[in-house]
Amino acid sequence: MSSMHRPDSAKGKRPQRVAAEILRDLPEILRKHVNLPADVMVSVTDVELTEDLSFARIFFSVIGDQEAEKSARVERLLNSKKGIVRHELAQRLVMRQHPDIRFVYDSTPARAARIEELFKQIHGESNPQREEKA
Repeated sequence: MSSMHRPDSAKGKRPQRVAAEILRDLPEILRKHVNLPADVMVSVTDVELTEDLSFARIFFSVIGDQEAEKSARVERLLNSKKGIVRHELAQRLVMRQHPDIRFVYDSTPARAARIEELFKQIHGESNPQREEKA
């Protein structure tokens, strides 16, 4: 077996490792280098890297009231600052080339919260009926 050949089990480990490093460093970078509005809290939820490490999609959610309204504005802001963020990541990651990045709004937490709210409403509506029958 050639030393250049990687077994399948090793495939994808480096992108996962680099993604984990980006995920670890991003909150501090955003806090220090991106001037988010005072009423906005951003949570980085995931980082997906291509196998060749040339491109990273950084998923984020907006925490708080009116999340849907703020998400598009925050996504535009983050993507306008991606050069600064990429530069700061380059200072922290030991790599020859650093991935281009793109911020993408992750609505999963908002959808999960909405589903949980609906379940609570359904549960709350069903409890009085149970109590009346008891």
